Amino acid sequence: MKKIAVLLLSLVLCAMTLLTSACTNTESSSALLDDLGRPIVTEGKVERIVSLGPSITEMLFALGLGDRVVGVTDWCDYPEAAKSLPKVGSAFPGFDIEAIVNLEPDLILSVAGTIVEDLRARGLQVAVLQPRDIQGLYRDFELIGTVTDAEKTAAKVVSDLKQRVEAVAAKTSRAAERPRVFYEVDASMNEDKPWTTGHGTFQDDLINMAGGTNIAAARSGWYELSIEEILDADPDIIILEDYQYGATPESVASRPAWTGLTAVKEGRVFAIEDPNLTCRYGPRLVDGLELLARVIHPELFP
Repeated sequence: MKKIAVLLLSLVLCAMTLLTSACTNTESSSALLDDLGRPIVTEGKVERIVSLGPSITEMLFALGLGDRVVGVTDWCDYPEAAKSLPKVGSAFPGFDIEAIVNLEPDLILSVAGTIVEDLRARGLQVAVLQPRDIQGLYRDFELIGTVTDAEKTAAKVVSDLKQRVEAVAAKTSRAAERPRVFYEVDASMNEDKPWTTGHGTFQDDLINMAGGTNIAAARSGWYELSIEEILDADPDIIILEDYQYGATPESVASRPAWTGLTAVKEGRVFAIEDPNLTCRYGPRLVDGLELLARVIHPELFP
């Protein structure tokens, strides 16, 4: 059950990708818009922040705002300092609204979900941070910086991330080919119909930026791809995000229907030991990009 709960949480947090509105940096905080296009209005300095998303927690700490974070979800496990902060529940089985209220936050930063309206009904200020691509991630860093008076730090973080992304793009743009990639999210329930990641997801963006071609990009979001479709696409590379569930290159090679795949025959099946690098839309997403680039184009990233 724990494994299923973790998968469901990962899929829900990742699948809640919504169209973002650009954040307008003006002197009036009411002109700032969150990722649902709703205005953020705060009174005075934001001193007490509750984070309702592991990715958001990582962003806050990357901006040096850890000392202002007064509450986090049960799943917020990075950086190490986040583990000791007061917990307010999680999307599964549910958030503790009273615990959030008792923390007296100036601002709550959340992923999308019913909890947002529940908290707003209590008169609390909630902003949704759920970017749909790397540009949205940059905007959200800048938004947090503006709301918390940490604009300079946010600008530095975004600049550093952009430089790293551009360095990867500069190399992959010279690649002679774009290998076909199958990205396995989870196969624990059916190894011949595993969950994968399609168009409009961060993983699909990362695969493209890393110089690969996602064989599941014809459909959007996260869905199950049949072994027949995988065999037909015949990926050059298989990447396992479900290493945490026990998937390994060896276990994939032992699947009877998979033995004829090019990636299996050539030994190009790779496990991601920390899936948060490619699933959480925080600063470590660029670590995930660099990891995928090394896997897809080892000749360019020795």
